[in-house]
Formats: sequence, structure tokens, C-alpha cells
Amino acid sequence: MTEGDRSNAGEGPRVTLARGNPRGMTEGDRSNAGEGPGVTLARGNPRGMSEGDRQRARPRGFTLVELMVALLVSSLLVGMILAIFSRMSIAYRGQQQIAGVQQVLAAARAAIEFDAKQAGLGVADGFQTPFTGTSLISPVTVVDSSAGPDQVAFFYADTSTQAVIFDDASAFPTLNVDIVDGFAPGDLIVLSKANTSTLGLQSGEAHLTTYTACAFQIDPGPNSVTAGVPPTVPGTLRVATTGSWGALASYCSALMKKGVMVYKFVAHGYRINATTPALAAVGVLEQSTNGGLLGPADTWSVLAHGFSDLQTALRVYQANAAVDADGDGDVKRDWFSGNNQDALTAAPLPVPAPGLLQISISLVAHTDRAVEGIATSQTPSLTAANADNNPLGDHPSVALPSANPLFPGQRIYRYITFQVDFRNLGVGR
Repeated sequence: MTEGDRSNAGEGPRVTLARGNPRGMTEGDRSNAGEGPGVTLARGNPRGMSEGDRQRARPRGFTLVELMVALLVSSLLVGMILAIFSRMSIAYRGQQQIAGVQQVLAAARAAIEFDAKQAGLGVADGFQTPFTGTSLISPVTVVDSSAGPDQVAFFYADTSTQAVIFDDASAFPTLNVDIVDGFAPGDLIVLSKANTSTLGLQSGEAHLTTYTACAFQIDPGPNSVTAGVPPTVPGTLRVATTGSWGALASYCSALMKKGVMVYKFVAHGYRINATTPALAAVGVLEQSTNGGLLGPADTWSVLAHGFSDLQTALRVYQANAAVDADGDGDVKRDWFSGNNQDALTAAPLPVPAPGLLQISISLVAHTDRAVEGIATSQTPSLTAANADNNPLGDHPSVALPSANPLFPGQRIYRYITFQVDFRNLGVGR
């Protein structure tokens, strides 16, 4: 095309760019100078590209439709990630609460199991108290309930703190003892005398040790515990004569003799408070240091929260039994899980005392707050077809949520069942 044709076609004039020196040197001058020929570029479209080709060749961005599709896909991905995170968070919180419940169950088991193993030490054949007189109290007592938690108590001598009556000169209410270390005003104590003359159950067996025991309280007032000067001057323990544990001069006078052992007395009762609505709603496991012996006047302290049930069963040796009550093939040794436990352990304890061999204890606990999606639908069944004779208890499962404040809904429930041999009871049976 001539310059005029390009002008008529709407193209600009041709522009010549010189390689090397652009200041008006002739081609010959540039050639002599060793430069190459000039380069001529045409403004407009030197390659014959149409307008459509030029439009397609321009850089392009995203269209509105493409942006909307990308936004939708990213929103779906974010929603899925959030849903997964939410489920993981719920599961994590649930596992944290389950771990907490299991820790509480383990701690409660440890406390109860320790007392159960010691039950009967120094008081295996029962003991007297100032408020029961000559009626013997069992070293293990159970108050059964088929509609709620049971109550259990264990009694034993704490041999880590002991003394011996120094002489026969003790004058009620003062006990002359060889040592008073470890005793304090207000402590419960037990006087225990061992007798090794009882024959074994079978001919030729070793004699069994039986005990005569009486429980007292050291006077909570001042100067009730005084140290002596061993070995000639005894220490003294003054027992309470007033209050719930107040004793009369005639009480257990036969045991206030030289050589009789004096121990700290452990009386631990356990229950889940089901009578006070506010405490039942948080599942309070309580302990009494009087073993529940004082009835409504007893003092209970809080051990833990989140408990719903406590069930017990006792395995007992009965020499004259003729019926296999629990169906295990052993006629003389049966499990008792109903209110027959009350009859076996209630005062006055018969002589000889029932041969208590084992106890089975079941504890049910729940999380302290609602848990989404993984809540328990019903509590565990702590009984069997024979509710009165099985190694669990007599309380069936409860559908959740329940009107009973002990069994709230939207919680995770866990339970533990353990059996303990009575080391100091049922010996030889």
C-alpha cells in the first residue's frame, strides 16, 4: 500500500526507526558506520488482523457469572468446614466431660473401697454405742431403696492411732491410757477386746478371733486429752457425757479394764442426697463421719457432685441355709440385693453376726451440663430378674429425661460396679 492508501484506510503514516544513530544519518552513512538497516513499523494493523481478532487478543477479566459461581463454591466449602469444626468441638467437649465423670467415679470408688476393705477391724462382731445401749450395731449397714439410691456405712478401728488402758484405776468418764498421741477432743474412739477362744467352723480348724467393742466420743471440751509421763504416769482421755455421743457411767464399764485396746473409730456413711431438691438436682454424694447413726441429727458433708444412683448387694454366709437364693449353685453363700440387706445389717445385730463376705457397689454419675447430640437415653439397669438376690442391686433403668431431679436429661451417664472382699468379716467362711 502507498502512503496515501494507508491514510485512506484509516492507518497512520509509516514510522521508520533507525537502529544505531537516529539523527538523520543516510543509509550509506549507517552502513559505513557498521549499523544495520532501519526498521520500519506501520501504525495500525500490519498483520491484517480484523477487529474481532483484536478484541480476542486483548487481556480479559472474570465475568459476573464466573465470580458468582466462584463465590457459591467457596461459600459451600466454608460451610462444610464450619460444620466439621462444630461437630469436632461438640465431640471434644463431650469427651472432656466424660473424662471428668470418669475421674469423679474413680475418686468415689477409691474412698468407698478403702472403707469397705477395713470394715469390721476390731469390731467384727458388732459394737455398742451410748445411744443404742446393749444392742449391737453391724460393722456394715445398708439402707436399701428400690426407687432410689441406697445408703451404706462402714465401721472399723483405725489402728494408726491406738493406746491401751494403763490400769484398772480408770474412773468414769476418764480413761487412763499409756499414750495419747494422735487423739484429739471430739474424736470417736472404740474400746476393743479380742477373744481367741471361739472354735473354728470345722473340727480341727484354728480358733476364730471375736471382739467385744464399745464406741465413745472424746469430750470436745478443753483438757479432755492429757499426756502422761511414761511409764509411770498415764495419759488420760475423758469421754463425752453429754451430746449425741454422751455416755452414762454404766455404759460399757466391763471394758474399762487394764489391757483393753483403745483406737480411733472410723464411722463413714455414704449416700446420695435425694431428699433435698436443690441437692438432688446437682447429684450430691455425701459422707457422714458418724456413719449415719444419729439419724436426722447426723451431719453430712459433700464429697462430689453429679451422682444419680448408688446400689449395693451383700454376699452372706448362712450356715443353716437350705435354699440357693441367688441360683449360683452355692446354697450357703448368697447375694442379697433388696431390702433383705436391711434385715441382715440392722440393729440389734444377732449373735453370732451374719457372715458378711463381700459387697458389690454400683455408682452412676452424669455430666454437670447438657451435651448436644450424644446424650444418654436411659440410665443403666442395676438389677436382675431376681431383684432381691443378685450381685448388682434392685434399681431398674430410668428413661431420660425423668421427673426425678436425680436423673436429668441431655446428659452423658457413666457407671461403675466393683466388688470388695470384707477382709475382717466372715473369716473362715
